[in-house]
Amino acid sequence: MRKLLLFALLGFGTVAKAQIPQPDPDTTAKHFLIVASIKNLQEVSSGQLAAQKATRADVKMFGQMMVKDHGDAEQKLLALAKSHGIALPPAATGGIKPDLALVNAGANFDKLYVHGMVSGHENTVQVFENYATVGKDPAVKAFAQQMLPTLKHHLMEIKAIDEKLK
Repeated sequence: MRKLLLFALLGFGTVAKAQIPQPDPDTTAKHFLIVASIKNLQEVSSGQLAAQKATRADVKMFGQMMVKDHGDAEQKLLALAKSHGIALPPAATGGIKPDLALVNAGANFDKLYVHGMVSGHENTVQVFENYATVGKDPAVKAFAQQMLPTLKHHLMEIKAIDEKLK
């Protein structure tokens, strides 16, 4: 009886595994484009806020650079997605607002914005490096590779500003 129960459990595990769908290779490209779009829109939204609320000139200029560079990147991304027939969900294409803590930061705005930009760009560079290295879709991979120098430049710039704030 024990052997029969063990056999039944092992057999069920095999059947369950066979029913799990294998990932569609294009899913990784779609996922990357969704994540990249959200990151672009977050940078634009926060950058607009920094251009208005920052007290330091270098933080204001960085915010303006985020609006321009990530706005341009978003237009390229949307064109790429459209050319591939990839429909991005509405949550990844608009209506992204800056973090409420940033909106309500008051006198701590510059420090909070810079700290968020450092960690955000470290993560973004990692996401883009990953897809640029192991991505399956050649055009999306080329987009990731094309964006990396700009993203690394942003990271270098914001780290320099962060050092000045310490």
